[in-house]
Amino acid sequence: KVYKDYYYDPYTGGSNSIKKVLPAMLSRSLFLQEKYSSSLSEIGLNSLNFPGTHIWLEVQDGIIRDPYKSLPPLFDDYDEDYLDEFLSDLEELNNGGAALTAYGYLQYTDMSDTERSKLVQGLLRYCELDTLAMVMIYEHWNSLLVR
Repeated sequence: KVYKDYYYDPYTGGSNSIKKVLPAMLSRSLFLQEKYSSSLSEIGLNSLNFPGTHIWLEVQDGIIRDPYKSLPPLFDDYDEDYLDEFLSDLEELNNGGAALTAYGYLQYTDMSDTERSKLVQGLLRYCELDTLAMVMIYEHWNSLLVR
């Protein structure tokens, strides 16, 4: 409601989706850029899903990379032959549709333990970023008010 009624950024393309709002705010907020361009351990954050060296805000060719696009692939350490054994054809879990699909796959009882573990790990990472995105949006708005 706050976003829809009181905040507009042309970078979102008129969307109020967190997947559009977060990159827009990251590109505009010096506060977020300074804070999240350091590693988790440097800014005092703990994570059960990412190492302390993980950095949420990456800049490539002067453009801030969308954190959702930096989530690691689900099965990056497996070769194609091994992947053919899996039920899911998901390679990345970086959006709501993929998260719903992964959750649906977890309902199968005949899934391998390896695949189940990778899907759960991917969902935990995705959900952690979604939660952190809401915190970042709050921090951005708060930094605008504190001036």
